[in-house]
Order: sequence, then C-alpha cells, then structure tokens
Amino acid sequence: MFLTDPALRRIAADTNDVLPEHLWRHDTATLDALGDLARVLHKTAREFTDSTTTLDQALARTGGLAERARQGLAARADLHMAGYHQALTDALVARERHIVLATVLVGAYRAWRNHRTIGDRDQRHLLLYPGDPSRGVATLHRSEADTWLVLPDSEAASAFDIPYSDRVIGEVSESALGWTPTAYIASLHQPPPTMAYPLPACDDLAPACRSLLRWWHLRHSDTWRNRTPDQLDPAELAHLTT
Repeated sequence: MFLTDPALRRIAADTNDVLPEHLWRHDTATLDALGDLARVLHKTAREFTDSTTTLDQALARTGGLAERARQGLAARADLHMAGYHQALTDALVARERHIVLATVLVGAYRAWRNHRTIGDRDQRHLLLYPGDPSRGVATLHRSEADTWLVLPDSEAASAFDIPYSDRVIGEVSESALGWTPTAYIASLHQPPPTMAYPLPACDDLAPACRSLLRWWHLRHSDTWRNRTPDQLDPAELAHLTT
C-alpha cells in the first residue's frame, strides 16, 4: 500500500498530492521562511500521526464496550455499560483534536507547497479516485513524451480486485482525443508484449488509469468469455471509461 502514513494520506485526500515520504523534512534545516514552514509542517505531521493513533484507540475502546453491551442485551435483556460514558467522552475529545490538527496540517502543507516544487518529470503518483486514498494509487513512469506506464499499488489492486500490484498493467497516452489506455502486463523495463488491448479514450488521466484496472478486473471475471474490448457491449465499454 502506498499511503500508509496518516499525515500523507490526509494531505492526499485534501489536495490530491501523493507524496512518497515527508519531503518537507529536507527543508527543515534551511534557515529561511521555507525552513520555518517546513519545521511547522514537520511538527504538525508528527502530532497528527500521534492523534490518529489516539483516536483509533479511543474508538476501539468505545466499540468494544458497545459490543459487550450488545452481547449482554442479547443474553439477558439487560444493559450494563460501565465506563461507556467516559470512553465516549474520550473519543469525542480525541475526534475534536484530530479535526483541528487536520486543518492545521493541510494549511501548513499548502503554505510549504506554495514555495516548493515537487515532482520528478519522469515519475508521478496519482490517486485513482481524486480525494479518496482508499481506492489506491497509480505510479506512472514516463516511457515516451506523452506516454506513461501505469503500476497500481496493493491498495488499488485490492480495491479493483485484480491480481497485479506494483507491476505494469498497461500505458496511457495523451492525444487530441484525451487519454488513451492500452492494457498489457509487463515488468517495468521490458517492452510491451504482443498481447495488448486498446481501450476507449478517456477525458482525463485518472479515468484512463481506472480503465486499465477495470479491464483487468473484467479479464479475470466469469463474464470475460475470451472477448476483446471491441466485443464488449455498450454498457461494459461505458463502465470502463467512468
């Protein structure tokens, strides 16, 4: 899974910037305004990560007490919830602190990002669903000027129910028609195999990457029936491009 760090996951959800690590750490030793922003961001990211753990533990305690109360109600039609009010109060307090820290985190990140250029011209990371890290990340490697190889992370492979993670599932090419995906399975440093499946063009990059994942999901389903993209019905083709 790509976005395992809570701070990076929250930043991706709010800004669609997918970072491989806390890149601002490299600026924390800088003695200028950028360094000041990086230090504030670094401190806030650590506090947000700690807050995520605290909130998760508080919710787990509340959930455990609620489940035991349900079991007691089912067994004896009695409701005994000792400690529930305190656990619920702790969870609500943790939630409020988490909300505040999330706002500060994203604000600090935007301030730092306004002064820092990010991105390798030959590699990029993309949320497959903007604003929703739970559907995974595609890593894109440039193979030609307007063509990118697409590698889904394990969270994306799980979300789309395909057996391919962290390997090339095809490519997307930009043209006057938009983004055209071509599905094939390969390793990162080998040429495309002869068995490739051109798919319908999409309006944007993220739908084109999703189209590759959806094709491989269909390809491994019982409804594939040895068909090519040209043999899909209109509803199946429309589903590929949404």
